[in-house]
Amino acid sequence: MRASNFLLLVLFLIIFSCASDAERAEQIAGEWQGVRWVTEGQPVTDDPKQVVFIFELPDRYAAIYGSQDEKGTFKVNDGRLYTQSDEAGTAPMMVRFERPQDDTLTLKMNRGGRIETLVLGRRK
Repeated sequence: MRASNFLLLVLFLIIFSCASDAERAEQIAGEWQGVRWVTEGQPVTDDPKQVVFIFELPDRYAAIYGSQDEKGTFKVNDGRLYTQSDEAGTAPMMVRFERPQDDTLTLKMNRGGRIETLVLGRRK
């Protein structure tokens, strides 16, 4: 039984890795809210429920954290999510992402030299 589960996992990963960037962008489309936020296995002091991301196809996003909000464009390339704020003078940002389940989006980011993982759940 273990071998068959492992083979299914490998098959899923192969299929997912063959998906085009447009298909991956479709996978993150929708509204997401923070569920868990950790660094080095420990919870981050920031409240993950305050984080909301909205991705609208073909390339628009909004990020809300408490009273702060940001809007801009996004693109997906090779398992990475790139965002560019509409605010003048801001640099593009990149995070790695995973979709371990249909209703889960995991962002792995470097925030000030600290590696953090933010797990988001689908809102809609």
